[in-house]
Amino acid sequence: MRRAPPPRRALGRGRGAFFAAAALALGTSFPAHPLALEPRFDHRDEQGFVVEPLVAHDTVAIQSLPTHSSWRPALRLAYGWDPFGEGNELFLGVQSAFSYNDPERDEVLLALDVRYRAYFGTEQWKTFYELGLWLPLASRFAIGPLVTIGVAYDFSRSTGLYLDGGFATGFGAARIATLSASVGAQFRF
Repeated sequence: MRRAPPPRRALGRGRGAFFAAAALALGTSFPAHPLALEPRFDHRDEQGFVVEPLVAHDTVAIQSLPTHSSWRPALRLAYGWDPFGEGNELFLGVQSAFSYNDPERDEVLLALDVRYRAYFGTEQWKTFYELGLWLPLASRFAIGPLVTIGVAYDFSRSTGLYLDGGFATGFGAARIATLSASVGAQFRF
């Protein structure tokens, strides 16, 4: 006697169970509502303060005097804001040496700077460069360009740390060149 083929329904039930399990798995993997946006670590529409201890190697050349080189530990304080709403920042800062003992007037004791910082990335870790103007005021007045590069880590949109290195030079009552390295903290609101 010949056996009858199994009903179609039995074959379909096995495939249906597979597709139902797959749909259930996909449905629980991807929620029906959209997820929240990833956290932002850019600095759009932010402003705040920078506290930056630094060490610099200054070379000062004054006409008819020997060139003088020295190490300068200093502290830089700055105020920054996002002038264009794109996440980059403009800083106005002041650098002050820890020691004001300079009887020969051949060291950099006080300097102002204006810097534009451009960031690469909006994640917690990002790199940046700064272009600006550097103005040593004491002991000799000079003015010139400033360039730095660095890496930043933001704990949140309002706080972060960074490490940078830079070069600046100035011309005026003396020719001054400086190489600097610093670690800074930034507080935004």
